[in-house]
Amino acid sequence: MIITVAHQKGGVGKSTIATNLAVEMEFPVIDLDSQHSCYLFSLLRKREHGRELPVYIPETIEELKQALKELEGQNLIIDSGGYDNDLNRYALLVSDLVITPVAPSQIEVFGLLKFAEIVREALKINPSLRVYVLINNADPRSSRENRELERFIESEENFNLFKTKLYRRADYRRAYSEGLGVCEYNPGGKACREVRALVAELSALM
Repeated sequence: MIITVAHQKGGVGKSTIATNLAVEMEFPVIDLDSQHSCYLFSLLRKREHGRELPVYIPETIEELKQALKELEGQNLIIDSGGYDNDLNRYALLVSDLVITPVAPSQIEVFGLLKFAEIVREALKINPSLRVYVLINNADPRSSRENRELERFIESEENFNLFKTKLYRRADYRRAYSEGLGVCEYNPGGKACREVRALVAELSALM
């Protein structure tokens, strides 16, 4: 199964989600982001802990096709770039499931509307594509904002909504800086519980 963490907007938490899912589910990663955050995480992880996280960094569609050929038959995660280009659009076309993170804010909603147009185009070619929106970086104290965002997502015909929400937690930043997933960094923490809840939802969808 190919799971792509995608959004045409940068700074929404795609790489943080991709690295944590990859560590927890033991999936290789294809890193399409120009910042190569997943790849840099893998280098830090190997240097500090001697732990491997296979990360591929194709820069063209042909290189992406080659990486997919090498990984054929495996479950994997694609971390797409925070911009709209042919490479990121091709990733949608070969995906089984897309995770789109969005925070409860008007700017994020505008970005999600733009991404909805990209999804509609992708569905014309890949009608079996399933797109799930993940409320991410949410404020634990703002339940009203979260509910409003949930209602908006549910009104969009091509979007599904994860039950799990990822809240604003310092563990995500601290764990990344050490080359660890949040459940490795703090197994008893709230961030770990949320990531494992998301993994359980994904496993059911698989």
